[in-house]
Amino acid sequence: MTEAVPWGAQVTVEPESSGAPFRAATDGPAYRSLDAAMRQVYGKPLAYLGQGGSIPLCNVLADTYPAAEIILMGVEEPRCLIHAPNESVDPSEIQNMAHVEAAFLLSYAGTSSR
Repeated sequence: MTEAVPWGAQVTVEPESSGAPFRAATDGPAYRSLDAAMRQVYGKPLAYLGQGGSIPLCNVLADTYPAAEIILMGVEEPRCLIHAPNESVDPSEIQNMAHVEAAFLLSYAGTSSR
């Protein structure tokens, strides 16, 4: 962890905890509804991307509710530099993802096989 410390700085690392990775099942009706919403708004199918750290709550929810579909959505893409000092999101991305969420909720509410 300290191999990349710049400018000769001295760093001490004391890990407090670690989290397990999370991988969502993506073959259920919620993901099909989300894919339909993405196609409606962006004209392209839903893209799956694993990056960054897992949110520890996801594993707790998956263990507690094994039949639940867990979807993590963000208003961002790699160029946004989320969590960086110079992060930025194109306002049209916020608008488009709000549209996706609304379309998803309408579509999923009409899904009869849950």
